[in-house]
Amino acid sequence: MPILSPALGATVPDSPHATVVCLPTLADVESYERKEERVWKLLHAGYPRFVRNALVTRAAREAASTLGRTGELFPLVSEVSARRLAEHAGATLTSIDHVGDWYLATTSAGDAALRLAKMVQHTGMLISSRQAEAWLTGAAPPDGSTALHSIQSALSPLLAGVAINDILIATSGMNAVEAGIAAVDAVQRPRGRSAWIQFGWLYVDSTRLLEKARDAKHHFVSDVRDLAAVERLLAAGDIAGVFTEVPNNPQLETADIPALRALCDKYGAKLLLDPSSVGLASVDVLPFADIVVSSLTKYAGSEGDVMAGVIAVHPARADGVELLASVRRRLAPLHALDLAVLATQVGRMTEVTQRLSATAAEIARRFAAHPAVARVRTADQGPTAAAYRRLLRSGAGAGSLITLELRGDMRRVYDGLAVAKGPSFGLRYTLAAPFLWLAHFEEVTNEQGRAHIRAAGLDPDLLRVSVGLEPIEEIWAAFAVALAQ
Repeated sequence: MPILSPALGATVPDSPHATVVCLPTLADVESYERKEERVWKLLHAGYPRFVRNALVTRAAREAASTLGRTGELFPLVSEVSARRLAEHAGATLTSIDHVGDWYLATTSAGDAALRLAKMVQHTGMLISSRQAEAWLTGAAPPDGSTALHSIQSALSPLLAGVAINDILIATSGMNAVEAGIAAVDAVQRPRGRSAWIQFGWLYVDSTRLLEKARDAKHHFVSDVRDLAAVERLLAAGDIAGVFTEVPNNPQLETADIPALRALCDKYGAKLLLDPSSVGLASVDVLPFADIVVSSLTKYAGSEGDVMAGVIAVHPARADGVELLASVRRRLAPLHALDLAVLATQVGRMTEVTQRLSATAAEIARRFAAHPAVARVRTADQGPTAAAYRRLLRSGAGAGSLITLELRGDMRRVYDGLAVAKGPSFGLRYTLAAPFLWLAHFEEVTNEQGRAHIRAAGLDPDLLRVSVGLEPIEEIWAAFAVALAQ
């Protein structure tokens, strides 16, 4: 049976807890970004940090009605996170109530509420759809300790040297990122170090966390091959940490991580590494990191129905004990119901990642030979391929991601593509997304922004493909038809 493009608002999988919502045309993407009703009225689930799940919305409204609360509603995982995020956003909380095993915070509508909503998005502090569902039905949450241990045990071989109980599972990859940045800040600020180096283009929310630090410099070095620029910044003596993805997304380029580690050691900076783009089963980055953060929504949660993240501190590096203690204080642990779901999938992560990588390699080869494709990016090809391969695990490949630059009109190709279309990757379903239109909509829709994107070495109209586990010929047929239009 051929792969089909699901309808606008359909979820992948067909579940109230799905993490992918489908946007079949570029016009749908534009309406989604502009919050237009024709699209948003159809969205009941989606990537949970961007689309508030209908169950979460319902729980917040029912709790607010019972408590007599009005205003903008934020159903959050903890009181401390609610107060911290509100303070960071400059928002005054009009109330905060303990509701079951979560908290309902309210604030007045306006710019401050919008800033708070963005910080909640960046840090992944919303309650999960399963947590909301349990509260709505009156179900008591289970003990998650067995599921947690199962997940930690499955990840342990990929984080060798870290004690099992020190492999910490978060509500999302971005929650792990935020905790990692905060931990480095806690250790480095007393030493007069508060600035950060963003090495290469990062996932948008990671960039926003660095940009929105209120009293810290944020240096952006766009080319991951430019270690000289990193060293010049490190030499100033005020750098707390360097953050890079392995590889970055969507360029799929990798820095010389051993050399970067040596520079951080020389100048006293911490190194934060995020291998989410290819998954922990593809690359071994812990030996070079102070802290590793990664999304488990991808590759580990390959069914597409659970959001989670992981963070691990290198136990033998300087300040490891202090960094781990700070991470524990900051992290929002994954809810027991989501732990139970992730525990059923994470054990397949290595096999799934290898299968996705193998299929993606063949699809990328065919893209490279297609006359409608101007450029194909994968982690193990191009100018930084050697740097990537130095980190590869035995039997691993380049993950599921392929970035395409097209010769013709991206809109025509995207609209004609018969696969699921929406954000996320590393799932058993093939996905396509006009990535920068989703992550950087304001920039791709004005010429100054597009120039900024091009200056970073990216095509504003690139198409990001996450290859799934469907038969290769079915996947290729869908793309061959769209590229021929």
